[in-house]
Amino acid sequence: MARRKESFLSMLVHGIPWWVSASLAAVVYVMMRWVAPDIRLDDPTIAHFIKSMPDVAWLGASPLLLLAGLNLYVTFFKKRAKSGSDC
Repeated sequence: MARRKESFLSMLVHGIPWWVSASLAAVVYVMMRWVAPDIRLDDPTIAHFIKSMPDVAWLGASPLLLLAGLNLYVTFFKKRAKSGSDC
């Protein structure tokens, strides 16, 4: 019988450790908040977009932090269910 295809979200939750998502969130935040505004471009449209990145840096890091929290939650309860503790 064919295996059921896993969803993309399921692969993210079960395939990536929580600390990887948290680390990526930190890198994305730092890049958007402090590194990107220092990039100088000749195109005014892109320059304006890059200049506004520090204001929305939290939007880039939020999905990764949510994923890290979900991974941590699933990992914690999976280990707890395997150990059989009721506390």
